[in-house]
Amino acid sequence: MSAQHAETPHPGPPHLRTVADIRAALRDGRGFPGDAESFEADLARALDTSTATDLHQVADVIKTYAGSIRAFSDPEFDDALQEGLDLIAEIKKGNQE
Repeated sequence: MSAQHAETPHPGPPHLRTVADIRAALRDGRGFPGDAESFEADLARALDTSTATDLHQVADVIKTYAGSIRAFSDPEFDDALQEGLDLIAEIKKGNQE
């Protein structure tokens, strides 16, 4: 588990009801590296390609980043990530033998 994530001063997942909530969480460092900038770019792109009656692309961007923030905020995330990385390393090692 990374010490940086383990020491994050955020006790639980933030409330993510609005775009402003997502922006605030990303500014607080509650996402993955580069997420704050990527969110703004992806949101702008979705808004530019959406019509007034079809905002599904915008909703998809919001859901994606809210999910990333929740994953990053999950206290078990680092352990699950490490388990996946260990499994990948074992598979690669087995393929090289």
